[in-house]
Order: sequence, then structure tokens, then C-alpha cells
Amino acid sequence: FEEVKYGRGPFGNSGNCNINVNCAAGDDWQVEKQAVALIVSGGSATCSGALINNTANDGYPYFLTANHCLGGGVGNWVFYFNHETSGCTGNTGPTNQSVSGATEVASNGGSDFGLLEINNGNAIPASFNAEWAGWDRTDSENAVTAATGIHHPSGDLKKICHEEDSPYHANQGGAAVWYIDEWEEGTTEGGSSGSPLFNQDHRIIGQLFGGAASCQNQGGADWYGRFGVSWDG
Repeated sequence: FEEVKYGRGPFGNSGNCNINVNCAAGDDWQVEKQAVALIVSGGSATCSGALINNTANDGYPYFLTANHCLGGGVGNWVFYFNHETSGCTGNTGPTNQSVSGATEVASNGGSDFGLLEINNGNAIPASFNAEWAGWDRTDSENAVTAATGIHHPSGDLKKICHEEDSPYHANQGGAAVWYIDEWEEGTTEGGSSGSPLFNQDHRIIGQLFGGAASCQNQGGADWYGRFGVSWDG
């Protein structure tokens, strides 16, 4: 168990092997990316996460991140949406679309998940064009043929990574995880923790716990707490 992908901040520069979400690798993920946000605490970027839908489909501001990101309280967290480049190149993005404050709804170290209610339950401003990601709790290895992560490494602009093979079940650091041997495109870093892992059907199946992958170790593995077991605790 190499490291949790906890943040380094403030807003930073990630390794140059990371791929901006508006590059070609993100062409098919322009809806899902709008669910993902950067988490800032005390002026420093710490983790990532995503708005997640509920069965009422009512746009309530539930936000999925990692349990290990929750230390120190979430009441003063700031969530930055749409912090990304307008195109594939560039290293600046807007920081004027944010909401503040959250309450913990549920968490479990057994799958390293944390579910929050952000913005005191108030609506996310319509001008953010936010989306609420769907999810799949089937938790079947046979059903997942590829995976995609969208995240903010090192507090940087929104990035994307792709696993073209099937992730598999494992246990890391006491948590039930999806294990990714190696990313085919992109990577993750500190600050990517809590970011969603999507299956080939563009539904969340987990959130980033930790790993060894980085631009210095592009063959390194990553692991994500499994959404399908998060509620059994």
C-alpha cells in the first residue's frame, strides 16, 4: 500500500503526463466532467470528488469523495467547479465557480468513501452547468471492461485518465477496492483522492483511495474504494 492520494496545495502544477479533460481523451466525457470538483481546505487544495445522483433524481447536492480526506472537518471546505482549461492546452482555468461548506452524511473506511451534503443543501448555481453523475452498485468484476478517472491532481486543473482493461477486486489498506494495474492514458497524483472512477457505461463505481501511479511511475497501480460495498458498513 504505497500512498493515499491526499493533496498538495495550494493550486498547483501536476506532472506533464496528465491529460487536460478537454483534450481528445475527454471528448466522450464532457457531461461527466461537470460533476467533478476540486476540494480546497484552509486555502490548500486537498482532494477531489463529484456530485452524485440519487434515486429521486432531484439534483440534491450530494457529493462523493474519500473517507481519508475527511480529517479536520468539512464545514469550511470550498468546492471549485469547472476549474479546467477551455481547450486541450493551457495551464489556467476559472476559480470563480465555487460553493462553500458541507456536512458529512455517511462514511466508511472499509471502502474509503465519504458522502457529503454541500452548500447546506442549497441548490448549486445553475450558471455552473453542473451535472450529477450516475452510479452502478452491481460490483461485478465481469461487468466492468474499462474505467475512467476524472480528477484534480496536485490541486491542478481537471484531468482525465483511462484504463482500457478490466479493473479487479482487491483489498488495500483494509479497504475493498477496484485495483487498476496501470493506466493506458494519464495518471493520478496527490489531490486526486476522492475522485470518481467511472465504468464503460459512464457510471461511478468507486472513488480514489491511493496508489503508486504518477508521472514518475506511469506503470504504477491505483486503487479505488468500491461503490458497491460502501453501504454494507
